[in-house]
Amino acid sequence: MASDLDLRLDTLRATDELPGALLDTLRAYLLDAPDEALFRMSPPRWAAKTGVPEQQALDLFLHATHAGILEFAWGLLCPGCMAFLTTPGALRSLQRRHCNFCNIDVEGTVDDRVEVAFTVSPQVRKIRFHHPETLDLREDGLRLYFSSSLSPESSPHKKVADRITHADRAPPGENHTVRIQLGDEPQALIAPTCHTVVYLHADAPDAAPTAHVELFDGSSIPGELHLPKGDVEITLLNRLSEPMGYLIAPIGFAGWPEPHAAGEPSVHPTMPYLTGPRLIASQAFRDLFRAASIPSEGGLELKGVTVLFTDLKGSTAIYERVGDIRAYELVRRHFAALRGIAAAEGGSIVKTIGDAVMASFADPEDAIRAAIQMQQTIARLGEGELSLKIGVHTGPCIAVELNDRLDYFGRTVNIAARVEGLAGAGEIVCTDSVFEALGVREALDKAGYRPARETAMLRGIAGEVAVTRLARA
Repeated sequence: MASDLDLRLDTLRATDELPGALLDTLRAYLLDAPDEALFRMSPPRWAAKTGVPEQQALDLFLHATHAGILEFAWGLLCPGCMAFLTTPGALRSLQRRHCNFCNIDVEGTVDDRVEVAFTVSPQVRKIRFHHPETLDLREDGLRLYFSSSLSPESSPHKKVADRITHADRAPPGENHTVRIQLGDEPQALIAPTCHTVVYLHADAPDAAPTAHVELFDGSSIPGELHLPKGDVEITLLNRLSEPMGYLIAPIGFAGWPEPHAAGEPSVHPTMPYLTGPRLIASQAFRDLFRAASIPSEGGLELKGVTVLFTDLKGSTAIYERVGDIRAYELVRRHFAALRGIAAAEGGSIVKTIGDAVMASFADPEDAIRAAIQMQQTIARLGEGELSLKIGVHTGPCIAVELNDRLDYFGRTVNIAARVEGLAGAGEIVCTDSVFEALGVREALDKAGYRPARETAMLRGIAGEVAVTRLARA
């Protein structure tokens, strides 16, 4: 009898969306990898490990999630300690969150601080992380609390794991007493599943060697304890309805972000991870999950989206020359080609407007590479009688759910549309925010595009806008 995993993989094989060899690679990995490797997986890291192209890995993970093979979780990353502040409701519940470890607020905009990670579904393979209440917190507590994208060699997290002095679980609604020894180095009580932290300082020699702390989901009363050195007794009252696992470890060594630090802490070096903007921009996410994760009211603010508009030139003459049926087929193939190019470069088609297309990308370089390929492909498809005008701009947008699909609104969209209107047949026009982005000039040089800088007045946009007109040399 076929396993649950094989049956679900068969549904993906039947779609012909993904190569069979790629599905075989995923199958072997899900069966053979250790439990910790299947918890909060990163598509970029998995791609690097297996040699699969990164975009193909992302598409694979999304299709596998849609088929019930994987599950994804969204987390805001603390810029100080890289805590993975989980949001079970995905994008719909992203909000301003507080990192109790660093005592700083983490803004809830969907930018590079949002990580999307994937865990194997319990329907496919049961791993210990599906039951966090039974985990050995000395071994796995920090995996629950912090992002799995941390680089162990360059972060202090491994030092914390190696120096855990106590780990236990406080029963719900009851007092739970723990006895520890405090020295000169501050310690922290960390509850991984609810991101609660209590700092323990041995800086009050005249204080009683006892204390009482109430633990909540994401907070505690008080948040810090000042006690004498030596043996102390701490009574914990778990205010949740389930046991709360916790661990205690010294945190006063060099390299750790100072709690209560003012200003913007530095992010510790990390391995590649999948950001929220990159996921939202992908065609597979749009096709498979539509607007299911976007707040129903008010939309979602995105820090940076690259918007690309195209307009097909020559289609009217084609209709006159070859007739409606043949011309419509060419236009349909044009849409299919643009969709495939956008998807291959990590973007997606937002909508079509007549013969025009609006597409979105997480990165300007991806959008420019797509624009170059679109120009070349449509010129071949139309046998010299069809060409594209393309405009590209990048900036903040509002993502909204409109007619059961994800759409974008805001000044960035308006500028991109107006910039497309400046382009001639076979030209790409982009703003400085695109042209100056990392990797864009190199991509244009490689494709033989010659830049011409200018300024333009755009309808409905105040002031002149600096743009770059790009044509093949």
